[in-house]
Amino acid sequence: MPRVWNIGNTTVRNPKRIENALKVYLEEGFSGNAKGVERETRLHAKLKEREVLDYEGAPSEWNGRKWRAAFYQLGFISYEKYKVNDIYELPAQFFRRIGLPLIDSAYQITPAGQKLINAKSIPEIDEIYTRQFCCYELPNPLESAFPDGKMKPFILFLQVLILLQANGKAGLNKFETGLFLHKFQNHTPELPIEIYQQILQYRSELSNCTTSRLRKALRERYKVSLRTEIGINPNSVVNDYADTTFRYFSLSGLFSRIGQTIVIRLNKLRYVEKLLETEPQFIVSEDTIPYLNFFYKNTYPLPTDDKAFALSEIQTLATSIRDRSNSLLNRAQSLTMDSPIQEIQEVRFELITYNNWEREDDYAIEQQSDESVLDILNYLRTLNGENTDADLEIDDKPAYLEWAVWRSFLAINEIVVPAHSTRRFPVDQDFLPRNTAPGGGADLVIEFETYVLIVEVTLTTSHRQMAAESEPVRRHTVQYQDEYPNKDVYCLFIAPSVDNNVAETFRIGVWYKQDSEEFVNIVPMTLSDFITVFELLSLKRFSNSDFKTLIERCLVMRNARAPQWKAGITNEIHSWRSRMQ
Repeated sequence: MPRVWNIGNTTVRNPKRIENALKVYLEEGFSGNAKGVERETRLHAKLKEREVLDYEGAPSEWNGRKWRAAFYQLGFISYEKYKVNDIYELPAQFFRRIGLPLIDSAYQITPAGQKLINAKSIPEIDEIYTRQFCCYELPNPLESAFPDGKMKPFILFLQVLILLQANGKAGLNKFETGLFLHKFQNHTPELPIEIYQQILQYRSELSNCTTSRLRKALRERYKVSLRTEIGINPNSVVNDYADTTFRYFSLSGLFSRIGQTIVIRLNKLRYVEKLLETEPQFIVSEDTIPYLNFFYKNTYPLPTDDKAFALSEIQTLATSIRDRSNSLLNRAQSLTMDSPIQEIQEVRFELITYNNWEREDDYAIEQQSDESVLDILNYLRTLNGENTDADLEIDDKPAYLEWAVWRSFLAINEIVVPAHSTRRFPVDQDFLPRNTAPGGGADLVIEFETYVLIVEVTLTTSHRQMAAESEPVRRHTVQYQDEYPNKDVYCLFIAPSVDNNVAETFRIGVWYKQDSEEFVNIVPMTLSDFITVFELLSLKRFSNSDFKTLIERCLVMRNARAPQWKAGITNEIHSWRSRMQ
């Protein structure tokens, strides 16, 4: 009998990829047909083939099952059986009960899953996850082997954070979350206060420890106490379980990270306070049917379902927009209590998106500060396998590499388009990467006054690089040359190492449209070389025209053989940097 809870699982460590994984699940025919070693192995293989995952080694049924488990725990696919009134029902029988007769087999996409697949914006995706997390209750028909009591983990997490923030305390860190929130406990009205007081007691004891040895001893004592309560290795809870909790719950868009702690976003405090006025609501113990109805249809009530509250949120958002000529403001002003809720929600999502775009322009300016330049360098070096003193949270190396390179060009500045239009990968409300850029285009498209720089970033090496990058990089470059006929277009290809065969295709620089020959300007650069370029920004500011000069000088040397050209690019970067200094 489990005495701890865990949202998702530690195999699916990067839940930001769930929506793309679910699309693959549907498109590749796994919906309703995902059981058995062959299917489970194939699911894992397809997630790699479709670039949702990047892993070495052979696909396994274990990993396929773990992804499937994450889907059904979150309500995005059906389960094998349901216990209703002490009788187990198969999916076909159960889903007829809740008015979803088209779902007639295990592991079939639910309306909640389809809603996630169809979502067009990050605010929509955030809200889908928020509904599922707010609904999520233990025990439930899918997870029933718990001690006596009932619990809503996400709501408890919010309640404890609200108490900490209301009293001017630091947010939760992972160790505290594992120690005090992951035990299965009966979620009484007093529980959040009890946990809050336990956290303050622990922090008081920790602050009295005068050496690292004493702090370590205190943490060990708390972990020993936790082990006696839960009966399993406490390191799994304070490390792995707490880590997945931070990652999964952050999909709601309600939280920000401050150092090693998590807090409720300031612009979401009013929303969370309104939500907690009626939470926790426990449904399963009364009747499993309403609970699963909410869960599988993604219809659990939230504050913004109330028109009055949603309209007040819209007015707050509209007031914060700087561009007073934006047509969204007229649409927002025309909304009333008589407006359809769907229209109200559409405008609200669009306002959130536009508000984030304006904040992203501010974020772009922030990247020019000395502190941000150092932070970018630390990310680039860490992703390059170098040792740094920085304690960085990197949960998806390919996505973070695109993000760090993007920030590099924001720091150089002189971009003539809005910041959000320079990246093709999605970001969250703190402008951290949610995923890598989708196929069909470059990772970054950065327009300057006199030229356009497209950037392709990869962590692949050797033969995999040739297969994955050579063709699309050239094709994308031609695509953008057609899109920007009045500007020079250059492509920068960045990888930990550049395969000679890849460099050769870029050196030749030809792409055929049937019999028509197109020439492309692509410079392959190792990540170490790019770091050498960007490091200069910490010593002396340079412009994008200076960077263009470097790109053009690297292209001059491409008449050499590929190995010599690569060496020439490295030499030119060092010469360019010396001249700039």
